[in-house]
Amino acid sequence: MTAAPSTRAPREERPSDSWIVALLFALAFGYDTVEGVANLQQLPLLYLGSDIQGATPWWLLIAGVALPGLLFLAALWIGRRMRLVPKAGILLVALGVSAQLSLLAEQFARQIAITALGG
Repeated sequence: MTAAPSTRAPREERPSDSWIVALLFALAFGYDTVEGVANLQQLPLLYLGSDIQGATPWWLLIAGVALPGLLFLAALWIGRRMRLVPKAGILLVALGVSAQLSLLAEQFARQIAITALGG
């Protein structure tokens, strides 16, 4: 009595699976972009209220809006020929980098404000 080997055919990935994963990550990157736009609108007002409007880090605010989209596109381009799980991993790494850069930019803007206030 021999046991039949369990040979399951690998599940084929549909193109729609990749689109769904990309759409879900697009929403997360979109949230990062919305945060960047909010910072672009609110931070200059905060600097103006503190009378340090000359120290507004415009390059940092513009980068905060542009980087999430650029990272998303770069992750899609890198993972364009990969299977679904590695592609999702690349997108997840890019989302983590985007979140970390957002936090770093916030800390840098805070340091600029402290320096401009003479502290």
